Amino acid sequence: MQTLEKKPFGLRLGPTMFSLISLLIILVGSWIIWQLFGDPSQAVWKHYPQPFGVVLFWSILFVVFFGFLGQLWGLGHLTQLVRGLVWIALTTVLALIVPGVLLYGYGSIDPAFDISKGGYTATAMIVLIGFYTWGILGTSMGHWPWVDLGLKQPWVGIAGFFTGFVLTFFGYIILIYPSLASWTAPDRTVLPLTSVIGWFYSVIVSWLTTFLILDNWPWTGFGSRAKTAIAALVGNFIIGTGIYFAFLALLKGFLVPEAAQASLGAAINIWPAHLGVCMSFWLIFWANVAGNPPTGMGPVANRVIRLVITYGLAIATFIAYTRWFAIDVLHEAAISPGFGGDPLTWIDLMIYVMLVYVIYLGSYGLTKKE
Repeated sequence: MQTLEKKPFGLRLGPTMFSLISLLIILVGSWIIWQLFGDPSQAVWKHYPQPFGVVLFWSILFVVFFGFLGQLWGLGHLTQLVRGLVWIALTTVLALIVPGVLLYGYGSIDPAFDISKGGYTATAMIVLIGFYTWGILGTSMGHWPWVDLGLKQPWVGIAGFFTGFVLTFFGYIILIYPSLASWTAPDRTVLPLTSVIGWFYSVIVSWLTTFLILDNWPWTGFGSRAKTAIAALVGNFIIGTGIYFAFLALLKGFLVPEAAQASLGAAINIWPAHLGVCMSFWLIFWANVAGNPPTGMGPVANRVIRLVITYGLAIATFIAYTRWFAIDVLHEAAISPGFGGDPLTWIDLMIYVMLVYVIYLGSYGLTKKE
């Protein structure tokens, strides 16, 4: 007897419409969450900037744990939509519990994490370091060395978690904690916190660019999996440093008005992260939603065109956001007349919704035509 394959639920679309409808879903989903929790003037439950920000950042980190490191192990027996909703529920619960333990538990013995003394910053900054250190293990580094030793899920994910924990711990202790601990002074830190955030996010941009847009080049040119993994882990700090200074020059020279720069002062050094998060959104979207076009023009042409498109879209997004969307639509505060907002919060919200929709829900309701 001939059996017919069950038709997927929803719309079957060509690549362009698939990308556009997915973008619309991401925008609408982000907007609904913003109206519920984020909008400073009219949210149903006003939790902006905190604890909205810290819960959002930890939610993204748990997507990294479950999706990148664990490869969604353990719930494959469930069908969509149930599987995706379970992952969302687990992520949300843990993104509430872990920051809560840090703020109300550990914060009672460490003033840097004390919620009454601004512990949100210390709690959120773990995610800044962890997004790179945990994220790169399951992407550019290809779960090295654990799969090479014959491990499979869930042990690959568990080993990756502990490896990333060590990297995150030392990165946090060296770069972040000295700026927040009660026993330090500004002149005893490696870099001011604003510079650390701007620079480290530029490292994240390097990671996402090289892995997603450049097909993990130049790290694949180093040969073996071990050399590729180590080169990626270290090399992004070199490229990221160049990106930081390039972004800072672009921001000071073109993207941030002089009046806003005067208001920001030394805090302008954090703004490569604000531009970088716009880059991150489009890098992830282009590779995971749009299908990373072009793909048939040769390696060099493919990569150059992708780079121009994604970086161009990111700069356009930054301009539209800071000069219109943030103030007039999201009701965020202005820094200077006609310029303002906090891209790290809203764009990270869009990144979270995109990751949840694509990774957890498998773009439920949409099917892309080959």
